[in-house]
Amino acid sequence: QQLEKERAEKLAAEAQFACLASKVQPHFLFNTLNSISALVREDPSRAEMLIDKLGSLLRSSLDAGQTVPLERELQLVADYLEIQHARFGERLRYELPSGTKPGATVPPFAVQSIVENSLKHVGGRRMEGVSVTICATRVEAGLLVDVTDDGPGFTEEALKAGHGLDNLQARLRALYGERAGLEFLRPRSGMTVRLRLP
Repeated sequence: QQLEKERAEKLAAEAQFACLASKVQPHFLFNTLNSISALVREDPSRAEMLIDKLGSLLRSSLDAGQTVPLERELQLVADYLEIQHARFGERLRYELPSGTKPGATVPPFAVQSIVENSLKHVGGRRMEGVSVTICATRVEAGLLVDVTDDGPGFTEEALKAGHGLDNLQARLRALYGERAGLEFLRPRSGMTVRLRLP
């Protein structure tokens, strides 16, 4: 009876995760296509190159399970930032981590969701745009991935239910329980969203 209960809980968690994950990719796709559409008339060859890049991103996402290697997620983030650079131009500045963390895995689109939040809520609302820095660190308890921007910051209470970072929090809980989550840190300036994974 205990085994049946555990199996039912596992299946429920997997179904919940699949439902939450299914909301992420269409959102990502919509925002990315929006950026590309702005280029179609201005710079068709660049728009074509970005469509090819988006195609390769979507192909890789079709193979994704519940987790992907960190380096694969960071490549997705790099490609996403390159696509968004077409929209923001010099108003988007970013720095990605150098080197890999062998063996580290993350839920697909986890880091990308945090980066997208910075671009939407900081870069999209300020004339000066946004600077984003991503840093990944191995710790004894697992992995920390920090996404820091130079915006005004926000509190966890400001998250909209069922959107962006709230959705990511729910995905993390479905996969890892209390062993993973997001932390919202306010350094001297800007905002850091920390992804904590076992």
